Amino acid sequence: MLLLTDTTAQKPTLLNIKRALGDFLARRAGRDDMVLIYFAGHGAPEVDAAGNEADGLSKYLIPRDGDPESLYTTALPMDEIQRIFARVSAERIVMLLDTCYSGTAGGRTFSRASTRASGLNDQFLERLTRSRGRVIMTASGPNEVALELPNLGHGIFTYYVLEGLKGKADRNNDGMVTVSELYEYVEDQVDRTARREGGRQRPLMKGEIEGTLPLAKTR
Repeated sequence: MLLLTDTTAQKPTLLNIKRALGDFLARRAGRDDMVLIYFAGHGAPEVDAAGNEADGLSKYLIPRDGDPESLYTTALPMDEIQRIFARVSAERIVMLLDTCYSGTAGGRTFSRASTRASGLNDQFLERLTRSRGRVIMTASGPNEVALELPNLGHGIFTYYVLEGLKGKADRNNDGMVTVSELYEYVEDQVDRTARREGGRQRPLMKGEIEGTLPLAKTR
C-alpha cells in the first residue's frame, strides 16, 4: 500500500501522484492482483476546445501543489488515468474518486469564473473504463457538487464508502462487500444525505468486471 497525504513523508504532489500510479503500480501489481485507487480532493474543469471532450472541457484532479490558474501544467488530467490504467498489468482496477468537476462553489471543486460550467457530461468516464476490468466510482454526477459535512469528518461519499466497507453494504449477509453492493449502498445513502442538506448528489459508477469483485471481508 502507498499512502500520500498532507501528513505522510511523501506528499500528494503532482510528481508523487504520477509516480505512485504510473511507476509504483506498474511495477508492483501483477496480473492476478486487484488494485484499489482512492483519491479525495479537488477537481476542476477547464475550457479546451481542442480536446477529446464533447462538452469542450478537460477535467483535472488537483494535487497538493496544483495551481488553479495553470491546470494544464500543475494538475493531473483525467485522460492521463487511461494511460496509467494501460501501464498496470492487473486485470481488475477499482478507482474511487471523492471529487467533482463542476466548478460550482462549495464541496470538492475549484470555483473560478473561467472554469464554471453547467454542461458537463460523463463521457470521459466511459472512455476511461472502456477496457474490461476497470471500474470508476465517483462521488457525484458531472454537474453536481461533492458535499462535505463537518460532523462526518469526510466528504459524504467517503463517509459512506467507509461505512459500507465496514459491513453496512453487505446486503446479502455473506460476510463480503462487493463492488456492486458498495455502490448500491453508497448511492442510496449519499443521495438521501444530500437531499436532507438541501443539495443534490448522486454517485456514479462506470465500467465492467466479470462476476463479483469482493472489496472487504466483514467477518
